[in-house]
Amino acid sequence: MFAGVLGYRECFVFSEYAIAKRSGIQKSKRLLVIMKKSIILGSVSLVFALLLPGTSFACADIDGLVDINCDQQLIIAGFGDSITFGRSDTPIEIGYPGRLNLYFPNAIVLNFGDPGEMTHVGLRRSSRVFAEFPNIDYLVVLEGVNDFFLEDRSSLSTRDNVLSIASRGSNTGAISLIGNLTAVKRDDQKGWVSLVNSRLAPHQHINFFSLGEGIISGDRLHPDAEGYDAMALLVAQTLPIYSQANRPVDTDGDGIYDFAEAKFGTGIFNPDSDGDTLLDGDEVFVHKSSPLLLDSDGDGLSDQREVTEIGSNPADPRPGTPAITDLQFIMGEET
Repeated sequence: MFAGVLGYRECFVFSEYAIAKRSGIQKSKRLLVIMKKSIILGSVSLVFALLLPGTSFACADIDGLVDINCDQQLIIAGFGDSITFGRSDTPIEIGYPGRLNLYFPNAIVLNFGDPGEMTHVGLRRSSRVFAEFPNIDYLVVLEGVNDFFLEDRSSLSTRDNVLSIASRGSNTGAISLIGNLTAVKRDDQKGWVSLVNSRLAPHQHINFFSLGEGIISGDRLHPDAEGYDAMALLVAQTLPIYSQANRPVDTDGDGIYDFAEAKFGTGIFNPDSDGDTLLDGDEVFVHKSSPLLLDSDGDGLSDQREVTEIGSNPADPRPGTPAITDLQFIMGEET
């Protein structure tokens, strides 16, 4: 069961409990997943998620991206205004975030786009969003075009607000990437976009403006469907670069990042804490056994023997499919 961009005409509804259980995100009474309108958070924020089955282990890469917080899931979020939301997209408004699962099929993708939002409002909203979703691995911030309509608009204030939103995301442990503003065809806003982008240039990670005016729809502001395709591709090409650059340290190479070792009672200088020849990371994330016990399930068989010789589950004392480990031939005379 999944909800995603691959099935535009499909409509899957997930319960709050199911989403909370699958994603590890705190359950919220405001969280409801509906494919046709993506995922609605509150009254204004759209969250799009594609949930696909797949094999992924904590601290191991998922879809080529580092699991930054080592929680066995990959969460990518877009934060911004109507361009992140997906205005003028067809056949439904999912924007570039709704397309990222084409590139990262095992990721949970969240779309925190709020149409019409200005950056000072987005800054206030970001505190609530990041408190409610503290496990984001990668955050893309794209906001600022609407500040043009402020009477006292200031490109410096817009820049500072965008930087503060990204900083708040980083404070949760996410890798925050700042995108510059997309091009516009509205002559009165072109100067504003150029000015804001010049302020953001020293801090930007994703150059959306480089996609040009060709991605803009007939409303002269928002991208069209092909434009959102191009934005998603650009993000997908950029994420792996910053992912690898920010890979946490794993000193002993056991598959558990140093910052997470204490959580499992293991150390950063010993890859096999219980000495059973199974790496601590494999025990925790692959076999679901204890890296501190030779016989995790207490069935009389060591974890090492269950994994390498018998092929049984070292974390479950119940017998699985019988395995023949020894054959004895008894020969006698016929009577």
